[in-house]
Amino acid sequence: MLARLVSAVLGLVLAFGLVPAAADDPRLSSIPAAEVDIAPGTRACFPGANPGETRLLTCEYGWRGPRILAIGDSHMRALSPALRRLAEEGRMRVSLITRSRCGWTSRVIENDTAWIRDDCQSWRSQVTRYIRRQKDVRAIVTLHRASPMAGRPAQRGPDTVRSWRVALRRTIPVIAVSNAANWDFSGPMPTECLRRNRAPRQWRNCSAPAREVIEFDWTAPSVALARRSFGPRAAFRIGLRDTHCPGRVCRVVTPNGQIMYRDHQHVTATYARSLAPLLLRRLEATGVVFGRLAGLRSPGAAAGARVGWLAVGPASRGRDL
Repeated sequence: MLARLVSAVLGLVLAFGLVPAAADDPRLSSIPAAEVDIAPGTRACFPGANPGETRLLTCEYGWRGPRILAIGDSHMRALSPALRRLAEEGRMRVSLITRSRCGWTSRVIENDTAWIRDDCQSWRSQVTRYIRRQKDVRAIVTLHRASPMAGRPAQRGPDTVRSWRVALRRTIPVIAVSNAANWDFSGPMPTECLRRNRAPRQWRNCSAPAREVIEFDWTAPSVALARRSFGPRAAFRIGLRDTHCPGRVCRVVTPNGQIMYRDHQHVTATYARSLAPLLLRRLEATGVVFGRLAGLRSPGAAAGARVGWLAVGPASRGRDL
C-alpha cells in the first residue's frame, strides 16, 4: 500500500515538473540575445557614427538624490545600465554623456579617419563647456578604452587630468572606472567561443588570463596626478578587475550562466545592470557621492585631507575601491 502511494506521488511530481534539482543547474543565457544586448534607450545620447555629429547629447535618468555625470565612450555606454538601475531605484540622478570612440581626455585618438579624430576633439570641447555651466553636480563618473589614445602610456595621466581640470577646479570629484576587458580581436568573440562550449563545465575554455585581456590602466596615473594637484578627495578609482576576472582569470559567463560580453569588448546590458549593487557600494565608499560628508569637498587644505581620510580610509592613498 505504501509503495503504491509513494509511486503515485512520484508520478504527480514528474507529471507536473516539480523536480527542483534541474532548475538549480546553471544554464547559459541566450547567445543571440547577448549579441544585441546594447544599453536600451542610449542611442539618443551616443553620437559619433557619422561625420559632423559633434553636438553634446544627454540621457537623463532618475528624479531624486545626488546628481552625477557619466562621461565616456562606448564602454561608459555599456556600463550605464548599472547607473540607470540606481537612478530608477531613486538613489541618484544620472546625466549620461557618451560618444563613440571618444573618451573624456585631451589626448587625440589614434584613427586614420580625420573626421573621427577632429569631431571627437570638438565634442570634448563641448563637454568642457557643459561642465562649466552645471551647478548641481555631486561627482563625475568616467570610463573609456585606453588603446585608441595615441602616444606612450606615461602621457595618458597628464592628458586625461587636463580635461578633468574643468571639474576639479570647481571641487567636483572625478571617479574613474577601470579594468574593462578587451578580448583579442584576432580571435573569436566570447559568444562565438560559447557556441562551441555551451556546457557549464566547458565555459572555462573561453576564459583568458587578465594580463592578456585587460589593457594599460589609464586611471592609475590620472587619479594619482589629480590627487597630487587637487587633494585626496579630488579623484577616485573603481576597479572592476576582480569582478570581471576573479583570480586574475577573465571569464565570459557568470557562474549562473549569464553571458557577460556582447562582442570583443563591451559588456551586455543585462550583465551591466546586475553590477548596480556593487557599483553602489563602491560609490558609497568614496564618501563624495552620498551621505553627510559628501558636501564637504575640499580642494586639498589640511582640513580637506582629514575629511578625505575619514570618508574613505585607505582609498585616499590610492587603492582601488
